[in-house]
Amino acid sequence: MEFIIQNWVLIAGISFVILMLLFEPLRIRMSGIESATVFDAVSLSNHDNAIFADVRETKEITGGVINGAYRVPLSSFETSATQLDKFKDKPIIVYCRTGNRSPKAAGMLKKKGFNRVYTLAGGIVAWQKEKLPLDS
Repeated sequence: MEFIIQNWVLIAGISFVILMLLFEPLRIRMSGIESATVFDAVSLSNHDNAIFADVRETKEITGGVINGAYRVPLSSFETSATQLDKFKDKPIIVYCRTGNRSPKAAGMLKKKGFNRVYTLAGGIVAWQKEKLPLDS
């Protein structure tokens, strides 16, 4: 108990960091946006004709894009996302490099009325790790 009293600032800081780490995944889950593993994404693509939306910036595309993905850079997402409007009733899988930025774009799609929005867990890095094909 004495340790807690003497180090209350440290304990409060650690508690805050833990809460913040837990908050983001909970916020995403509560927004109705699901995270899809690479294998979930392949299944959605093969069985439900899911659409891929690549939100990486142009300078990040050196390794290629998922076959058939629509390029919708996050920096111009509001204007370039209109190309996806015709797919509101199809599953949309949003991805970036590592999966950190795609939830923001997925949230924007959800607000625009898209019904089935997913983020690719791990982004294109996870896709490449599984050695799945990319278009150049």
